[in-house]
Amino acid sequence: MQGQGSAGAGGSDLVSAAALELDRAERTRVGIQPWSTQGHRLTSEAAWAVAAARDRLRAERGAVHTGYKLGWTSQAMREALGIDRPNFGTLWDYMRVEDGGTLDLARLIHPKVEPELAFLADATLDGPGVTADEVLESGRWAVALEIVDPRWASYDFDWFDNTADGSSAAAYVVGAFRRAPVRPESLRLTMQAGEISREGSGDAAMGSPAEAVAYLVRQLHERGEALRPGLVVLTGGITAPLDLTAGATVRVSSPELGSCHLHCR
Repeated sequence: MQGQGSAGAGGSDLVSAAALELDRAERTRVGIQPWSTQGHRLTSEAAWAVAAARDRLRAERGAVHTGYKLGWTSQAMREALGIDRPNFGTLWDYMRVEDGGTLDLARLIHPKVEPELAFLADATLDGPGVTADEVLESGRWAVALEIVDPRWASYDFDWFDNTADGSSAAAYVVGAFRRAPVRPESLRLTMQAGEISREGSGDAAMGSPAEAVAYLVRQLHERGEALRPGLVVLTGGITAPLDLTAGATVRVSSPELGSCHLHCR
């Protein structure tokens, strides 16, 4: 959006230019200045339109859509950052790291990692009134690590910047999916990286990860979409994130769901 003014519901030229700018930042690993710090004012509609345009660019290159990730589902994090609502982005096959695999930091800008609970849809979820209980009947759970990597030169971005950037989705690893023995809000997680250890529970994600998934389904329905079988949902960070550095090994574990981990180079 270099040289552009405010962006309302947005002309298609502005949306396309913004999507290309973010896409280029991701592919070249050169962050751009957050639009909000340059005086550009995105509307919510324009931010979502840019995110959708970026997804079309990915699909045109042959990337396969594998799911969604929710952002800012933690009320404490929203309050700390002055954010008033969650958002979501899309996940793609090139973002998936196998459990125990290696993440090449050379393809990222300034990545951070968060421990999360992931949901795998076993049945289609759709509709304006989907509830957390319906989610519980329709899929399985796993521990996950999400790597966020804003395509901005700094972390000084707002909700609109982040939404246009697909909620900073960059990479993820998930463990084995299984039926949870307790309600997902009671699931416990520990993230470990060297001597650093952080703990949390599922209720940090919108009170319940199942409610986070239900929220996503309702948002998708407004866009004429549904959560289809086989798609993964990352339900939001359970603890504060950690910076990733070469040589690090990060593990997330749950006494109820097992563990997964990745190495960084």
